[in-house]
Amino acid sequence: MKLTAFLINVSRAEIVDEDALYEALARRSIAGAALDVWYRYPREPGPTAPATCPFRELPNVLMTPHVSGWTDGMLEARAKIIAENIGRVASGETPLNLVE
Repeated sequence: MKLTAFLINVSRAEIVDEDALYEALARRSIAGAALDVWYRYPREPGPTAPATCPFRELPNVLMTPHVSGWTDGMLEARAKIIAENIGRVASGETPLNLVE
């Protein structure tokens, strides 16, 4: 990957080598990562670290909890925003809810 690359992991499978990613981020071999899913899920009561590497200590990592609410109308509302954003990007406009 290029030095300016960001890795975004939203998969459920172990497709990223966690140790290699940590090393690349720590050495700044890539610009950053957004991690939404984890390899270590709780299997028993008590705290479970999401990864074997301390990603939370790196300034170039964004970690999210991979949770989502489920309410009446939620799927329709999401589909509407997704469709709106596809149209906006296709027209060269800024998407809704853009996080910078």
